[in-house]
Amino acid sequence: MTTQCLDRDCDFPDVGFSDVGPGPWITYARELHAKRERSDQWPNDFETFRELVDSWRTDTWYKSSLTRRVSHPAYLKIIGLGPKAVPWILQELRQEPDYWFAALEAITRENPAPNATTMHELRDAWLAWGEQRAY
Repeated sequence: MTTQCLDRDCDFPDVGFSDVGPGPWITYARELHAKRERSDQWPNDFETFRELVDSWRTDTWYKSSLTRRVSHPAYLKIIGLGPKAVPWILQELRQEPDYWFAALEAITRENPAPNATTMHELRDAWLAWGEQRAY
């Protein structure tokens, strides 16, 4: 489709969008679109989880405020993964403990350690909770 100029002073009267070569961002968008059309190229939920964990840790490792850590977009997206993320979060607690308790409580709507006073007590309670439920 060619865009026509209404007056004779137009610099490129016969050049339409289809005549313009793609810039790097157009090429990237087309490649991404083509990749997404092939279902085997979509990241699976576990890959998404891993990417979100990496992003969350990279962006919040230095923050002392738990409120800021648990309100980070990647952490909220992990919660958004729902119950399927619970075994992966519990595995994270086993391997590399971090503040996963708010996510677990939000997803499961349970609190296995209402009287815990340390992170170790929270971790142990959640891991025991997971074992009782065969996670």
